[in-house]
Amino acid sequence: MNKLKKSLALVLALCMVVAVTACQKSNEGAVEEGVKAKVNDKVITQEEYDEHLSVYKKMAENQYGAGAWDMEVSEGQTMGSYYESTLLDQLITDLLLVEAAEKEGITISDEDLKGELDTFKSYLETDEKYKEFLTNYGMSEEYLKESLRKEYLINHYLAIKIENLQPTDEELETLFNDLRMNESVRASHILVKTEDEAKAVIDRLNKGENFEDLAKELSTDTGSGANGGDLDYFEYTDMVQPFSEAAFNMEIGEISEPVQSEFGYHVIKVTDKKVDNEITLETKKSVLTEYYKSMKYEELLENLNKEANINK
Repeated sequence: MNKLKKSLALVLALCMVVAVTACQKSNEGAVEEGVKAKVNDKVITQEEYDEHLSVYKKMAENQYGAGAWDMEVSEGQTMGSYYESTLLDQLITDLLLVEAAEKEGITISDEDLKGELDTFKSYLETDEKYKEFLTNYGMSEEYLKESLRKEYLINHYLAIKIENLQPTDEELETLFNDLRMNESVRASHILVKTEDEAKAVIDRLNKGENFEDLAKELSTDTGSGANGGDLDYFEYTDMVQPFSEAAFNMEIGEISEPVQSEFGYHVIKVTDKKVDNEITLETKKSVLTEYYKSMKYEELLENLNKEANINK
């Protein structure tokens, strides 16, 4: 684990259309054979799903080698299993955003789509390299054009809804304080799979065993475990939210109760804290503005999902 970062950069680098998976309300098993999902009055077919999965597999293999699909990208999860578990939600999100763009009156003409395709081709320099690209990724030109069409509509929609947003100074100040922007914490942790295991770790610590020794013995985060659990200094936004929330509210020397995150259960020990008074709202304004926009994007996706009729 790299400081428990939330992003899965290795996998996301393969995505052609920018999309964030939202929590989607859906009715399971409510579609006919050959259909993976219905989103309002549109369908995602099994054939469409399989085509996307095949393209992503070839992308992974071309970029990272023949065994990339089986390469572990997080504990217990391969690149292939990641895509298989998230692809349908990504396609649903894309469909919701495209539908929202069309409702806003955003369209792409045949001429504009040709321009997008020509721009894409220009990156590959020659027709021969373009054809080689399609072959290498098992991609038809129609598949590429549809991807470019969706990307165009989604990007223009988000430019209207998100990119032009300007938060007030009060909103930025609230974010600055909530994200503890001028603070950093140094902490160590022991990561285990279950709450009972975490409680057993705490019990051993309470009986006098050394935190660093237990981290080396027990932590499933072997990177930090080799260093006695030490994660060095980090900012609030460097870690997954439950971890940061706990660590930033602890005192130096304090050991936490079990803290659950997507990685498992953490036993955290805070070893130092810093406040940098040179970091102010003004120095972090651009970062906070981007964070504000990302929050609004999540809210937009959540609202689109709430309003949609999704059946899987």
